Amino acid sequence: MNLVMTLLVRDEADIVAEHLRYHFDAGVDFVIATDHGSVDGTTEILRAYERDGRLLLVRTDEEFQQAEWVTRMARVAVAERGADWVINADADEFWWPRRGTLKEVLAAVPPAFGVVRGLMRHFAPRPTGLEPFFERMIVRHPSVTARDHVFQAQVKMVHRGTPEVSVTRGNHDAYGDGLRVLREWFPIEVLHFPIRTVAQMRNKYTRRKDRPAFFVEAVRRLIDAEGVEATFARFAVDDERLARGLADGTLALDVRLRDLLRRLGSDSTASGRQSANAELEAERQFIADVASFMRTDSASRIGRRLDELEERLAALA
Repeated sequence: MNLVMTLLVRDEADIVAEHLRYHFDAGVDFVIATDHGSVDGTTEILRAYERDGRLLLVRTDEEFQQAEWVTRMARVAVAERGADWVINADADEFWWPRRGTLKEVLAAVPPAFGVVRGLMRHFAPRPTGLEPFFERMIVRHPSVTARDHVFQAQVKMVHRGTPEVSVTRGNHDAYGDGLRVLREWFPIEVLHFPIRTVAQMRNKYTRRKDRPAFFVEAVRRLIDAEGVEATFARFAVDDERLARGLADGTLALDVRLRDLLRRLGSDSTASGRQSANAELEAERQFIADVASFMRTDSASRIGRRLDELEERLAALA
């Protein structure tokens, strides 16, 4: 199986090296990356992987066009790299198979289906420090049903390689021959780290001037009204808030990515297996996030299709 990942980035130097290191270890064979005008060192990190022959880099300073750029990369993945499956990822997402490897999960998909969905699992920021994001951000926040919340219950998808695929904005859906969705099975968790530092949040949520997602617009309004430091504090989990959240079950500690990246950095083969009680609690929390998403699934599909229709009408105007 040939597994190719597409990656759309802008100023993600604090996370993109770990993102690539993780996914190559997880079974991704090749990455096609579009860098939208990064100035923080992201480009240099991507070029290092390109020199190693593991990544194709496209640089652009054009007006932001997420769906078009990701669709183009997904088609190149098939035409030039012979992709059997394609993951369309953002730099703050880590695709974590719930059992086995990514390739083992995808190999188990019946031939009648061409799209598998991964459930987003959100991680909250901690008070900023000098440590890498994965050392600090070990607190998982439950998914919520509100569309304008950073920790919105949602899914991303991985699809079979097909030459005429069309990927929607946000990488939530893909259309094309054979791309029937296998619903109500979530074999992959997408570990999501959307807010990491004050500077990163300011850059991410204030730079875009087009029609952003509801949660991006909501954070932007908060920054305009309260300032970036106060807005970051709304989402950050300090020790006091963590203790309360662990006690009442609204927050959870999740060190899987931290421990794996530590092992990759040290070449250690130490086991990261959880205790039986910890695994049971993790499963309970996963089911709760699935339930949150299932309550909004139909509404989310309708909302995304309305957004796509509005974009098409605006392009014709």
